Amino acid sequence: MRITPGMTSDNALYNLQKGRTLLNRLQEQISSGSVINRPSDDPITTRQLLDMDSQLDKGDQYLSNITKGNLSLSMTDTALQGMADIIAQAKETVGTITSGSSDQTVRENAASQLEELKKQLVDLGNTQLGDQYLFAGFKNSTPPFSTADNTYSGTSDEVSIEIDQNSPAAITIAGDTLLKGTGSYGSVDIFETLDAIIAAINSNNPADIQSNAAKLDSSSSQINNARSDVAGRMIRFKSAETMITRNQATLKGIVSDTMGVDYIEAATQLNKQQSAFEAALAATAKITQLSLLDYL
Repeated sequence: MRITPGMTSDNALYNLQKGRTLLNRLQEQISSGSVINRPSDDPITTRQLLDMDSQLDKGDQYLSNITKGNLSLSMTDTALQGMADIIAQAKETVGTITSGSSDQTVRENAASQLEELKKQLVDLGNTQLGDQYLFAGFKNSTPPFSTADNTYSGTSDEVSIEIDQNSPAAITIAGDTLLKGTGSYGSVDIFETLDAIIAAINSNNPADIQSNAAKLDSSSSQINNARSDVAGRMIRFKSAETMITRNQATLKGIVSDTMGVDYIEAATQLNKQQSAFEAALAATAKITQLSLLDYL
């Protein structure tokens, strides 16, 4: 087969372009700090990196959800602590008049204290985080409790968030479950109990005072059961946060190792390629007689 000058020229040009392409790629990798700058550089690895990026985005969202959930649960626990303190004060007040009193002033003072404690309990039942009422269920744009009566205007639902894939977790407690005794925490309607005690004190009825005072002990347990539930959720959130944070760090390490440039190796390869390319230019200029090569 006869090798023509044109074939020699074409082959030389092809090799020069190939060398220039490799040189450009090395320069791009060093300047970008990444060995993969477009899908065509490594399609399989690019797919893996896209999958890991998706997992990282999901992890960031879960961590954001956990942060918001912890805030909601912390606010809830603070409100529950206040409720527990109110129940304790109510028990102390009732303890001073368990057997009734012939002194109307003493009865009025005790009843007045309990009425104020009930108002404080309503206020805590209407605790807000931002513009949302924590104990109102899904109907959290309006107060769930009112000092006018003992009705609950929220829903019996708990607001939930995703803290991992297919892993929802509640971040609120329904007010009726907590204070009306309709759920697993207990069966005492705390507002009705306080009203009954106030009425018994005003009528100086020791039997009713004592029977309803016993319900305050159950009310205290009811609030404490809710606090234990919240504490358990916060522990779960902490465990999930730790696991996700570790997974995120692992994924970021893999992405960095996969995409990151070894600058020492890349610089060495660049110098070698630069020298090889310059040598190819010089050799091609001598071998071929094309005057245009002198200007490459």
